Order: sequence, then C-alpha cells, then structure tokens
Amino acid sequence: MSKSLKALAVAATLCLLALPLAAQSAAYDFVGQRPDARAAENILTHPRALARFLHLSESQAAQLQTLWNTLQSTTAPLRQARGPLCASLRADLAAQNASAVGTDALGLFNNKSAIRAAAATFDTAFSAILTPEQLAQYNALKQIAHLDEAGEYNPLGACPAAD
Repeated sequence: MSKSLKALAVAATLCLLALPLAAQSAAYDFVGQRPDARAAENILTHPRALARFLHLSESQAAQLQTLWNTLQSTTAPLRQARGPLCASLRADLAAQNASAVGTDALGLFNNKSAIRAAAATFDTAFSAILTPEQLAQYNALKQIAHLDEAGEYNPLGACPAAD
C-alpha cells in the first residue's frame, strides 16, 4: 500500500510540474513538433484570447483592454499613413529621384519606429500588471510568435501591396 501511495505522490508531483508546459500547448504544433507562430500571434493580437490564455483576473482584463485601446488609437493613424508613404516611395523610385527616395525611406523608417515604440510601451505596461507565472507565459508566447520572422531586418517594414 505504501508503494502505491508513493507512486501516486510521484505521479501527482510530475503532473504539477507539467502544468506550465501544458499552458503553452495552445501555441504548439504537435504534428510538426514545433511552436505554432500563427496561433501564438493570434493570441497576442486578440485581447480576449490573451486574457483567457493568461487567466487574467477581471481587474487585469480591464487594464489590458485599456492598454489595448491606447495602443490601437496610437498605431491606427501610423498604419494608415504607411500606404501613402509607400506609394510615394514607389513613385520616386520609378522616377529615379534619389533625394525624394531618401526622404521617403526616412519617413517609412520613422513610421515603423513610432509603431514599434507604441508596441514597446504597451508591452512594458502590460507586463507590469502580470503575475510572475503569467509573465513567463506571456514571454514564452511572444517568443513563439516571432519564430517565423525572416532573418533579414527590413528597417522600412512591409509596405501594403500596390494598387
């Protein structure tokens, strides 16, 4: 009887140790045996899914929603400005206007930098409201979401497709 109790205790301990890994399984592709970056990115870009994934309290979820709304209101005009900036760059490249191309490239770079700064502000503020366990899960999720990024750094970022 004592051997079965010991075995049960060991099994229960192993199950408890596996809980953090189970929490990450929502963003893991077991068929391909690799993290699923698209699933992780979907969780990170939908505040309700993120709140559920991290098991946020009501207070934390409300704070997340406020932070998310601020991020969206900050980045929406920047994202809308990318189309015209890219169109201007394409036109100036076609016209071989080197001076204007440089100005356009700087405009796109500054636009992308502003979007990244807003995202970093959100990330810092959101991370501050998480428990250590939630923060570990959030950081793991962010790492998984960025696994599929190309190895090349493009300072201008992606431009919307030309019409």
